[in-house]
Amino acid sequence: MLYSHVWSADPGVDLFSRGVELVRASFEAGEYTAFVGLENSYPGFGGAVRGEANHGDPDIEYFMTSLEVQTDTQAPGTNFAHITDYGSTETSVAATVCHYYLFPEDDTTNISLNPLSMAFRIELERAGVDAGPAGIPDTDPARKDPRAHRVPTWNVFGDWKITRLHYLRPLNGDVIPQGCTDWWRQQFPNFSPNAGGNLVPPPGFEPPTMPVAVQYPEWIGPATPE
Repeated sequence: MLYSHVWSADPGVDLFSRGVELVRASFEAGEYTAFVGLENSYPGFGGAVRGEANHGDPDIEYFMTSLEVQTDTQAPGTNFAHITDYGSTETSVAATVCHYYLFPEDDTTNISLNPLSMAFRIELERAGVDAGPAGIPDTDPARKDPRAHRVPTWNVFGDWKITRLHYLRPLNGDVIPQGCTDWWRQQFPNFSPNAGGNLVPPPGFEPPTMPVAVQYPEWIGPATPE
C-alpha cells in the first residue's frame, strides 16, 4: 500500500485549477515511480518527463524517473503536501511542493519530521496543442467518492512536459520558499529552527500518528477519459 495524499495550497491558489493538477500529478507520479518503476507509474508520466533521467541531472531526479524500482519498502501512511510559490501562464506552470508523512503507528525514525525540510521544485511547459483532460473536482475532503481512483486512469499530462522535478537541497544552495516554512510552522507550532535554519522538534518529541486519511483531492476521471 502506498501513501494517501492530502493536498493544500497557499491562499489564492485554486486547488482544482489545471496547473495545480499538473503539479500534483508530477509530484505524485515521481514519488510513485520510486516504488513501481517508470513504466508502471501514472499514465503519460514517462512521456511528460522524457524517460529516465541521468544520475546527477540537476533538473530531473533520477530516483523519481527510474525504470527500476528504487525502494521496495512500502508502508501505509498519509503524505500531507502543500503547494506554494505557484505561477502559471497558458504554456507554463511552476510551483514548490513541501510535504511530510504521518503513519498509523508510532515511527520514531520519521525522517520527514526531523527536520521539516522535504520540498520539490516542479516546472512544466506545454509543448503541443493537447492540454490534456482535466479531472472532475473532488469538493469533499471527508468523503470517499465511488468514482475515484488511487492513481489516475487517464493521461493527465497531454502535451505538457516536465522540465524540472528537483528535490531542494539547501546544502547545495537551493532555497526553500518561505511558504513552506510558514505552512510547516502552522502544522507544528512547537518546532523551532536549528543552527542550519531547519525546523526541528523539541526534546522528547514523539511523532503523531493517525489512520490513513481519505485521499484529497481524489483522482476522478473526466467524462471521456483518454
